[in-house]
Amino acid sequence: MKNAFSYIASVIASVLLVFCILASVISVIGYTSVNEKKFKSIAASEHIDEKVCSELGRYFKERSSASGIPAEVYMNAIDSEYVSGIVDQKIDNGFHCLRGGNQSIDLSNAELDASIERFFNDYADSINYEKDEKFAKKVDAAKKNAYRVISEFSDVYKFGALEEHGVLSKVSKLYTKLDVIMTGSVAASVVLVIILLLLNLSSKSATLYWTGVSSLIAGIIGLAPTAYLLATDYFSSFSIKQPQIFTAYTSTLTMLTKTFMFASVGAAAAGIVLIIVYIIIKPKNKASAA
Repeated sequence: MKNAFSYIASVIASVLLVFCILASVISVIGYTSVNEKKFKSIAASEHIDEKVCSELGRYFKERSSASGIPAEVYMNAIDSEYVSGIVDQKIDNGFHCLRGGNQSIDLSNAELDASIERFFNDYADSINYEKDEKFAKKVDAAKKNAYRVISEFSDVYKFGALEEHGVLSKVSKLYTKLDVIMTGSVAASVVLVIILLLLNLSSKSATLYWTGVSSLIAGIIGLAPTAYLLATDYFSSFSIKQPQIFTAYTSTLTMLTKTFMFASVGAAAAGIVLIIVYIIIKPKNKASAA
């Protein structure tokens, strides 16, 4: 580090390494944690299907006075298992859209169809209403409305709304390149470490110092905001009215924040270890050089 050029170049390389380490950590977390498997796991662990059922029951009950259809007509045919399947399909389709594709969602529920038909038939029979084409259209409209509401309430990550507003197509451009970003940032980090080694050939242990400092700083940069977000329970302040959507987003953001925090702690710890190793072996290098 006595050479001025070597020192300045090492400072520049270590600064670049900080950003490469951060990019590596973020891209790795994005690649491994932002996917349908993780999102469905969160939905299951947080019992989001039960929250969807509860909200559907409340909605149909509130609408019963206007529609004339008791909530039980719908809810007796809707259970957590059925809703859980729709939630998972919505998540799968959301990530298909992020990858530039799409898939159909099967909302069919024979029991629900039968319940709606039975209600309309019983009501028509009670008032001697003719079951003509107009009657059939009313039954069909009631079914379509029920499935529309179920679909909307089960889209707990609001992929449909995000796609409609063009957000998914924009995010897709970044999401589909996560593997490239991850590979590139990790490769860049390795290259920078090699450059640091070449810049400090006269004292190879200095590479440990520069790499350790970069890793420590990257860890601190990542740790500070994540610790604040978790300590203040920041995500709980979101004003999202529907419980299933609130739970889905806050749980996912909390999971990602915790993952980033743990990774930052790991990076900082690795940096401290490298610096300690440098301090231990540096005198030996000097002694052997003498």
